[in-house]
Amino acid sequence: MKFILACVGCSREYDAETPLWRCRVCGSPISLKIEDYPELNRFQDIVEDDLTLWRYGKLIPFSDFRVSIGEGLTPVHIHSFRGMEITFKFEYFSPTGSFKDRGASAGVTRANALQASTIVEDSSGNAGLAYSAYAAVGGLRARIYVPEDAPPAKLRLVSAFNAELVKCRSREEASERAVSELKQGEMYVGHLWDPFFMEGIKTEVFELYEFSNIDFDAVVVPTASGSHLLGIYRGFIDLLEMGFIDELPAFIAVQSAGCSPVYEEFYGEKFEGDGSLADGLRIKNPPRMREILKVLRANGDVVVVNNDEIREAIKYLLKLGILVEPTSATSWAGMMKLESEYRKILMPLTGTGIKTAEKLQNL
Repeated sequence: MKFILACVGCSREYDAETPLWRCRVCGSPISLKIEDYPELNRFQDIVEDDLTLWRYGKLIPFSDFRVSIGEGLTPVHIHSFRGMEITFKFEYFSPTGSFKDRGASAGVTRANALQASTIVEDSSGNAGLAYSAYAAVGGLRARIYVPEDAPPAKLRLVSAFNAELVKCRSREEASERAVSELKQGEMYVGHLWDPFFMEGIKTEVFELYEFSNIDFDAVVVPTASGSHLLGIYRGFIDLLEMGFIDELPAFIAVQSAGCSPVYEEFYGEKFEGDGSLADGLRIKNPPRMREILKVLRANGDVVVVNNDEIREAIKYLLKLGILVEPTSATSWAGMMKLESEYRKILMPLTGTGIKTAEKLQNL
C-alpha cells in the first residue's frame, strides 16, 4: 500500500513525505491517495491491538511516529425520533473535547515524522486546543492564531498547554497571518488545508464499521471548512475501495445563517439571518469548496440554521442528557429541516458544551 499526495486542482502528485499543505504549481489544496489497497477477507485483518484510532494505523500515513493521547473509540448511542433512527457518535468524548483531536493526532504525527520544530495552526477554538495538546505530547512547539472573539475558555486552555497564542481581528486574518508568518523549520498544519487532518477523521467510520453499524441513509455534519464532512466521506471511500460496502450514504452539510458559503455555491442564492451562536462555523472561503460541492452534488444537500433553531436543538439535546456546544447542536437543528426520506442518520456530536458553559447558561 502506498500513500501519495495529489492536488485537487491540477492533479499533480507529490511524495507523501513532502512537507506541503498546498500545491506548489496551482496553489490548490492537496489530498491523500492510497494506491494498492490491501486485499482482505475481513476488515479485522488490518486492525492493530491498540485502543485508539491508531488501531487502523495501516491505513494512516506515518503510523510508526504516532502521537496519541487516547483519541478515538468514542461512544455511540442510538436515539429514535419520529420514525428515524439517529446514531449519535460522541466525538466530544475526545481528550480535548472535540472531534478535532482525531485530525490533530494525524497532523502532529506527520510533523513529528518530518522533524518539524513548531506547528502553526489557525483556529476559532477547538482545533487550536487540540493541536496545542498534541504538540505538547509530541515535544513540539505550537503557535496558534485565533480571532479575538473566540470563546475565552478555549483560549485559556490553549495557553495552558504552553502554546503561543496570537490574537487577530478576525477569522480571516488569523488564517492569513498563520501562513504569512511561517518561519524556517515550522510546519503549517491548518485543518482547513492539511490533508492529514482528514486521515484522522476517517477513523470515525472505521470504528462504526468494526463495532456498531454502517447502514446509514444520511450523514449530517456541521460544516465550515468541510474537513469533518470530507474526512467521514474519506472513511466511507476507503471501505468502498476495500470492498466492505457497496454504496455511500447521502452527505448533508449544515451551515449557520450569516456565514453559509457552501449553501450559496450549491444553490446560487444567499441565506439571510443570524446563526452567530455557532462560532465554529465562520469560514467564509473554505479552501476545499470544490471537494465539498463534488460530494454534495453526487448525493447530498446543504441546510442552513439560525440562532432560534440552534437554541431549540440545544434544549432538545439537553433533555437527552447530551451537553454540546452550539456549533455541534447545528447538526440536530439541520436534521429537523431535512425531507422525511432519510430514516437512518449518522450524527457526529462534534464538541462538548463544557467549554461554552457560560454561553449555554445565557441561552
